[in-house]
Amino acid sequence: MDLTPYVDTLRRELAVAAEAGGDDARRLAERLTAPLESATRLTMLNVLSAAMDEITRELAPGSVDVRLRGLDPEFVVTLPPVDGGALVEPAGSVEPY
Repeated sequence: MDLTPYVDTLRRELAVAAEAGGDDARRLAERLTAPLESATRLTMLNVLSAAMDEITRELAPGSVDVRLRGLDPEFVVTLPPVDGGALVEPAGSVEPY
């Protein structure tokens, strides 16, 4: 899952809000953009992790894990066993969302 579009949207929204505050606010927003990107990504990873926990509770005994590949999270789904305890493998690989 590429978080970049979400971070870019937040950056644009911050720029629009700063424009309403005049030149000083715009300059401040420009200076804050880089440090906020890291904080935004970390916050989104925390949200994804919390969502994964909720989904896993509902899916038990299956599970959903979030793994990082570089800066991008991906979901790994383990389906619950069916009939006799054998795990059902999903068709094909599980694509990151």
